[in-house]
Amino acid sequence: MSVMVIKSSVRDYTVENTASLQAALAAASVGPEVYTIVDRALFALPHAAALEALDPGRTIKIEATEGQKSYARIETVFEQLLQSGFRRGCTLLGVGGGIVQDITCFVASVTFRGVPWDLIPTTLLAQCDSCIGSKSSINVGRFKNQIGTFYPPRKVFIANSVLETLSDDDLRSGLGEVIKLHLIAGGAEYDSLVRALQDGMPPVSALASLVKGSLAIKKRFIEEDEFDCGIRNFLNYGHTFGHAYESVTSFGIPHGIAVTLGVVSAAFASEQLGLAPPGYFREIDALARPYYSPYEKRLAGTDAEVIVQAMCLDKKSTRGSVNCILTRGPGRMEKVPLDPETELRSLVAEIKKEIFP
Repeated sequence: MSVMVIKSSVRDYTVENTASLQAALAAASVGPEVYTIVDRALFALPHAAALEALDPGRTIKIEATEGQKSYARIETVFEQLLQSGFRRGCTLLGVGGGIVQDITCFVASVTFRGVPWDLIPTTLLAQCDSCIGSKSSINVGRFKNQIGTFYPPRKVFIANSVLETLSDDDLRSGLGEVIKLHLIAGGAEYDSLVRALQDGMPPVSALASLVKGSLAIKKRFIEEDEFDCGIRNFLNYGHTFGHAYESVTSFGIPHGIAVTLGVVSAAFASEQLGLAPPGYFREIDALARPYYSPYEKRLAGTDAEVIVQAMCLDKKSTRGSVNCILTRGPGRMEKVPLDPETELRSLVAEIKKEIFP
């Protein structure tokens, strides 16, 4: 079993590979003191047999939707947990993708002022990116990810075999974060990404190495800048545009696919502003298009002003500017404040023409 140790000021934690979801559940020490928050949809997949071992009296099944991740609806999770007998000294276990992770992390961080929690990520997106970093992000009203905490798990258990049950779009969504991370790293990591994607969607058997490589890249950033005050900001590459695309389509574009669209949009903006060299946008779009198309069509007809306003609501924005992570090429990221009136509006109008006319 391979183990990666992530260093944190709260507590160091491990990422451990397991052979199957059943093995991951066993390794997570499911027992009388462990309460589980799990994505209800997993029970309709081949995972059902393994999940049936969970104690129904200590299991909270949730719909893994953006609506469930709202501050208002999480109150029901707290109520169910406390009514079922959860107390100080118990452990929370999250089983699911990024939404389950956000909810489990947030609930664990504030219940009794902090209880231990473990995670079994079951999507490619969660396995390759969000499972490390210690963040919880909760929506409030129309504001995405504006409330949250830094609170690391004790252990993360990864079972790559669960990826075999995912849809093509789920895999493409995960690859959005893989593409982002390898672009941020640049150099040999970027070259390995190009090779991995040159023949189209990699087989599930090849995804384990992409997950491992992506986590190794992210580990460097989160350990150097745990609380997101500096270099960790680069991990938001593609997200300022991507979050806006999610918002204006009422989350009709999966998160990772929106990030891929955001990465391509950021490449276009970088070239237009003279940061990236001529032709860079075309290079990145050719690499990424198979992993976002045809979702760009869901943005067709959306007014540029609506997208700009959604970007202005991004949590990384400051008074008078929208902070975007732009690039001079693979491995060369910069945080750039864009004025909505004099820069962003015209850039978004041009992006519309190029990517989703």
